[in-house]
Amino acid sequence: MMHIYTREEIKTCLNQSRVLYVGDSIMREQFYSMARFVQGFEIAGPLHIDRKYEFKHEGMTYEFWWDPFINSTRTTDMLRGTVDVKNKPSLLIIGSGVWYMRHLKQDYLKEWKTAVDRVFDAVQSENQPAETVMLSPVENPQHDLLNVERRETMTIDKIKIMNNYLREKELSIKPKTPFVVPFVWNTIATTSTNMTLDGLHYLPPVTSIQAELALNYRCNEQLPKTFPMDHTCCFRYPTARWYQSAWFILFVALVPIALFLTEGSTLHRYFEHRLASIEILRALFVFGLGVIYMYFGDRTQVFGKIHKMFDYERFGALMLLTVVMGLVPLSRDDKTAGFLNRAQTDEWKGWMQVTILIYHFVGASGTPEIYNAVRVLVAAYLFQTGYGHFFFFYKKADFGIDRFWNVMIRLNLLTFVLQYTMDTDYLSYYFTPLVSFWFVAIWITMYVGHAHNNKIWFILLKIFLMSLLTSAIIHLPGLLESAFDGLHWLFNIRWDAVQWRFRLALDAWIVYVGMLCALTTIKFSEAKLTERRWWPVVQWTTVLASCGGLLWFFSFELSRTKAEYNVFHPYISWIPILSFIVLRNATSWLRSTHSPVQAFIGRCSLETFIGQFHMWLAADTKGLLVVLPIKTDGWGWWINLAVSSIVFLFVCHHLSKATGRITRWLCAPAQEVSVKDYQAVPLLPTQNPEGRKLSEHEEEEDVEEESLLKQHKQSTSPFTLLQRIWQDRRAKSVLFILAAGVINKFC
Repeated sequence: MMHIYTREEIKTCLNQSRVLYVGDSIMREQFYSMARFVQGFEIAGPLHIDRKYEFKHEGMTYEFWWDPFINSTRTTDMLRGTVDVKNKPSLLIIGSGVWYMRHLKQDYLKEWKTAVDRVFDAVQSENQPAETVMLSPVENPQHDLLNVERRETMTIDKIKIMNNYLREKELSIKPKTPFVVPFVWNTIATTSTNMTLDGLHYLPPVTSIQAELALNYRCNEQLPKTFPMDHTCCFRYPTARWYQSAWFILFVALVPIALFLTEGSTLHRYFEHRLASIEILRALFVFGLGVIYMYFGDRTQVFGKIHKMFDYERFGALMLLTVVMGLVPLSRDDKTAGFLNRAQTDEWKGWMQVTILIYHFVGASGTPEIYNAVRVLVAAYLFQTGYGHFFFFYKKADFGIDRFWNVMIRLNLLTFVLQYTMDTDYLSYYFTPLVSFWFVAIWITMYVGHAHNNKIWFILLKIFLMSLLTSAIIHLPGLLESAFDGLHWLFNIRWDAVQWRFRLALDAWIVYVGMLCALTTIKFSEAKLTERRWWPVVQWTTVLASCGGLLWFFSFELSRTKAEYNVFHPYISWIPILSFIVLRNATSWLRSTHSPVQAFIGRCSLETFIGQFHMWLAADTKGLLVVLPIKTDGWGWWINLAVSSIVFLFVCHHLSKATGRITRWLCAPAQEVSVKDYQAVPLLPTQNPEGRKLSEHEEEEDVEEESLLKQHKQSTSPFTLLQRIWQDRRAKSVLFILAAGVINKFC
């Protein structure tokens, strides 16, 4: 993947330096494109002359030497390294071949080899001709567009012989100057259509990409090796930091060793006792394998990465495939035909997730009509968050810290580990912090005054007040900035307040719509309104209204740009969501029927949403992961998609199960600890040395005395005090957050 350089980035890389092109007219056209990255200009005067452009503001000089045989005195002197060190180019790009084929007839190959050998010798010499050298391959022209003279002399066989020589020579040398023969330039040219007028000289869309690759080769190693790493061309990934290495040691060494130790060994029993079950070790092992796979996928060169290329036909084909997957097969269960039942919501999450994945994979974010529709899918996830958690808290009235952390850890465990393993930013996995923020808002809303949650007016008042509070947090200028500045000062957390405000503001109200919908559903069920005679009239009226709502929404979003739609989205996203819900639950058959394939994906939708960043997409979502060493155009693209998707879903499915198991272990209720466990030394044995059992009266006295000792020890022993603090979930929660912050301070 190539980095697109801005003028300022070019200035930073090449400041106070010189870029030199030497060669024929092919090199000249690329030189023009390279110089135009800094400043536009008009070309005037004869073609076969030297060119020089000085950009004083940027401190750069761009030169072109007209030397089609690359054998002039100044060229050979430069290659010998005899020029002034101060005048050595920062980047030297040299190329020839066309004039040798056209003008030297039978001697073309011998003379050309002599010329290019001087370049190969120069890059192996101690006297470096430049900081970086690129030798252009012999260009593959479009022969059907060449004039007769060029077509007769620039034959495919000649070009093939010359480029094969360059390949062999490049592999045989040991350059002391950074050096490459970029054969990819020919690939760019030959895969382009309608990009040359004469068959030999390519137009700026081609030469600009070739010049951009030259900049990537020269400058990519100077770019900050920090998140986001959106380029892989000519780039070495940074070595793992200490906290990344810590995860590797845990997942690759400690957990496997503990898991595969001989059963019954002391160390095996120790881990089994500490972790309560060997299943936890297996879950940690699976979780670790998934995380390590993501690291190798997106932080090493083990797998390739390619740019996204949006295409309506591809997008349409993938969406059609999604529909087919959803309809074949279908499953029906009349026992679970309730409104928004579990199978239905899993299916809903599944097809939405597949749509979002396709949207990301094909790079459709720049297409307003698709972007606008996908925004509703994200809002629908948050609607489910409001609906589901409100339903649970209202029905179960479980507001304990165990429930709170069970949800928060389940949502954040994978993201928490990835932000350190991949050296990224927590907010970059925007879905996790988004649903976490809204879950906390729901929990606070339902917890405050929960004894009165049976009063509708009270719940409505709480929802209204919380909506005002979250709106103030989101929209008041400086509030998020101040909070994030404080986190940066305390814990070295660098979050983008502007981006986070944008994310929150887009869906500022839909969670509350979900909560109100859940409340309405509960009250309708309690009042048994669906059993009333007039209910069918209401039902089919809402069905017709929902059809109208969907038609209006799609006509509206198709006629708006992204920026225009974003203004309206927070206030209208509920229309297509509620319309879909009504239509999806219109009949008993629709409620009881679902797609098992989509439901399967829905059950691991959190992992697919997060995991796609590094094991389906790549370069921190800017590109695509290539898992097979095959061509990535044509059918190769589809084959890579199929294989990477199978691996991706397999890993996400097992990550979901492992994360759930680890969460249950971390949030397991505290076990009652017996009296003797509080004692450092067994002071009161229940059996005397002779083996005589104590009398019942003596046992009662001992238990009473033991209880008194326990109370005394609880109040006096520092160790016991620490135990009591550690067993308090609230204290552990605070300690964990502080510990994570302190660790982050040094990461």
